[in-house]
Amino acid sequence: MNTVFPARLSALRRERGLTQKDAAAAMGISGALLSHYEKGIRECGLDFLCAAAAFYDVSCDYLLGVSNTRRAFNEQFDERDTVQDREFRTGTLFRAATMLSDALAAVNPAAADLLRSYFALAIYRVALQAHDEGVLPAEWVSLPTSTAEALSAALMVDLMQKLHADTPEQKPKMAKPVCVQTIVENSEQLLRRALAPFTEDGKQ
Repeated sequence: MNTVFPARLSALRRERGLTQKDAAAAMGISGALLSHYEKGIRECGLDFLCAAAAFYDVSCDYLLGVSNTRRAFNEQFDERDTVQDREFRTGTLFRAATMLSDALAAVNPAAADLLRSYFALAIYRVALQAHDEGVLPAEWVSLPTSTAEALSAALMVDLMQKLHADTPEQKPKMAKPVCVQTIVENSEQLLRRALAPFTEDGKQ
């Protein structure tokens, strides 16, 4: 019998701070049955395995002990909407960035390289902060931080301008992925909060 599955199932529930009764109700089974699964007394079926993986936002491979990585890398880029796409989380950012990049690259082949550079610079700017805080090795960043921040910000603006300039007039409509909508909504909330001190209601 697989001993990793019950241990991980129990650990994930405890991480969430849930009782067996609450977790079982959320996954559509009885508390007694979940207790049996977590103790390894009974083996679950595929339906429950999939339900538990979705509920705890991990891969089935992780639950079964096939992988020690909680989420399979390729799951981040599945084009189908997921229940987590409404949540403003790291996985949603990855999925939205990938879908937008793929959609723009289908219209303009140069878009893929432009967006790769844009996203790399965005991460680089976070890395600069981590470097200044001593989280990254000092030798990893060779430019002065103030210079690197100013240049990267300017280059990101330039990359977006090139992307607009190179996009053809015929623009096919992309699907409506929920992950992209979530990122747009949360980003606009951030912008409205930033504008609030300068406007009457933060919506102008």
